[in-house]
Formats: sequence, structure tokens, C-alpha cells
Amino acid sequence: MMKLSRAEGDPRAANLASRLPSRPVVFAWDLHYSCNYRCPYCFYNEAGWTELAKKNLYFEPAKWEAVWSRVHDLYGRCQLRITAGEPFTYPRFDDLLARVSRLHDLQVTTNCSQSEAIRRAAERVDPATLEFDCTYHPLSGEFEPFADNVTLLRERGFVANVCFLAYPPQMGRMAEYKRRFARRGLYMNMAIFWGRWKNSQYPFAYTDEERRAIKETIGVEVGPETVNLEPLSNRGKLCGAGQRYAVAQGDGRVFRCGQLGHEGQSIGSLFDPAFCLREAALACEADYCRSKEFQVAWDETDREILLRENRLK
Repeated sequence: MMKLSRAEGDPRAANLASRLPSRPVVFAWDLHYSCNYRCPYCFYNEAGWTELAKKNLYFEPAKWEAVWSRVHDLYGRCQLRITAGEPFTYPRFDDLLARVSRLHDLQVTTNCSQSEAIRRAAERVDPATLEFDCTYHPLSGEFEPFADNVTLLRERGFVANVCFLAYPPQMGRMAEYKRRFARRGLYMNMAIFWGRWKNSQYPFAYTDEERRAIKETIGVEVGPETVNLEPLSNRGKLCGAGQRYAVAQGDGRVFRCGQLGHEGQSIGSLFDPAFCLREAALACEADYCRSKEFQVAWDETDREILLRENRLK
């Protein structure tokens, strides 16, 4: 395992902590199911991109502004986590961001491959209302263009950090990439892989050596990045998903969380004038919280416990 030297510094010092204020309601918004990458570990491969694309709605930014304005009328300024596919391939995404960021705080997950679209957004949107989770996919994208776009965002005043997935075929280079990003002044977060590889189900299939390597690359034994490395079941435990947190799919239907996003599990639609979230927390119906959604579905005290101990009280 390669380690960072003292001369290269602690990469955590380059981390830009979120500056967005805590909001009482958080939505994950699957903007559209379309991506210029086809990463082997993407869970949308299983559902099928062609089938998922049937849900895509390519509206004018003004219509999305009106949709999220109704949500603002209900819950005030929320946090919207825009993801699914590659958001920057959505038509006029910079205009959409500019409009919706006047109503809600935004976090965008991106592969940083769309340089021109990223530049336009950086010129139009206030960094106080928008942050970026920049996911590096070494099997699909080149290092330097990716790092250049992350650097551009940071130079424009945005919070933008790098995320790297602990997918078995690319784990051998994760410490190397951590060091390369640190040399560019960028912090690389680690994400835990959920899925099948070589007929084994991860993260359960990680070996002890692989778990040590992940923690060594992260630089801490226990922390937000190690949550789900040794997952514990949440089934039956009270969760605020559907009350404080929800997932809006590409067709506007809303679900408690990503795992409860199948037909018949919708709790409403953004396009329904009567739409609202649940009034109370409900028991979790999933075996494991794969996307760490519980971290935003609980109040601040509960969330700190979860991050520290990787379990629900």
C-alpha cells in the first residue's frame, strides 16, 4: 500500500467542508437517466439504461423552476442533491441550476467530463448555493481533464471534492490516485462499493486486507467514509426517509429512498399540486442503507451518532 509522505502533506487539509446550511428537508433528484459513461459498477446497468430513459422528462428550466417553487412553498429552502446519470448532459443545465438555486441549496454529483457545461454553470451560479461531488471514474475518464475541471470549480469559489469508488478492479491504484489528487491540492473521498463482482456481493466480500487498505487510504479507522464498510441492518428501525428526506425520480415520482424506488412504492409526484411528504417517520423496509441516506433522514444528534458508530440507536 502506497502512503502519502509528510512532504506531500495531509490531503484532508485540502478538503473543502460543505458550506451549505443544514435544511429540514432534503431531496435526492434523479434528474435524468442518461450518461456518457458506462461504468461496470453502476447500479443503473442492472435496471437497464434504455428502460430507465423512458422516465426522462426534458422540460424547459422554467418548468422545473415552477415545480421546485411549489416545494419551496411547502418546506422553505431545501437541499436538492442532483444525481443520476450525468447531470451536465441535461439540456440547458446551467440555466436550470441558476433558476432552482434561487429556491434551494444544490449539490451536484458529476463525472466532470462536460468541461464547457461546467464552465457555463460556474459563471452563472452563486457558489454559496451550489456544491459539487466530483466522482472520478478511472475506467472511463482521464485524470488530468477531470482534475482540471475540479480545480476550475474551486478557483471559482465552489466547494468541490473528489470521490473514488473502492471497486475491486481499481482498488490497487486508490492510494496512487489519492496522492496524485493531493499534489493538485484536491482531497479524494472514498466511497464503498455496493454490488456484485466475480459472483461475490460487496461490501460483504471485502477481505480483511482490502478493508485495511481502504481505511489506510482514507487515513482514519472510523469516519463518514468508512460507514457501510462493515454494514449493519437497518430493517425495522425508525427512519425519517419520506418525512425529512425523499428521492425524486426522473419522471417526477417521489419515493422514501433509493432502495424503495420500485413500482407501487411511490409516495407522490412533484407534479401533483397536493404533493407533500409524510408527517411522521416510518420503520425502514430495506435490509441495508446502501447510499447512506439515513445520514440526512435524521436530526443532527442522530446523524452524529450514525457517523461515529455506524449504527442506529
